[in-house]
Amino acid sequence: MRKSIPGGMALAALLVLAAGCFRNTVSEMELAIPAMRTEDCARRVREAVGTLGTGPEGAIQEIRVDVEQRKAWVKFDNVRLGRRNVEVAVRHAGFAVNDLPADEDARAKLPPECRGDE
Repeated sequence: MRKSIPGGMALAALLVLAAGCFRNTVSEMELAIPAMRTEDCARRVREAVGTLGTGPEGAIQEIRVDVEQRKAWVKFDNVRLGRRNVEVAVRHAGFAVNDLPADEDARAKLPPECRGDE
């Protein structure tokens, strides 16, 4: 019976350490979106990112935009969603983002003020 006590303690210690590895699952990323020039463009970006799931049960925790800087910041659950997923959602909305070019078909459907000079 003595052998199971140290083994059980070791297992408990491993479980505690493993749980600590997943404690911080929220990351924040910055998106550079050169064509986001108006509030309408910003709304479209918010909606695109929001399709990935917002709210307490969703992967997206928060979306902030600054039209003047032409940037957005997204807090997301990095266990459920990757950084590239966020960028691709914006790309598919018709906007170039970070190092990804805009999806040309989606870009053609945007109003002129959201197409930019990319």
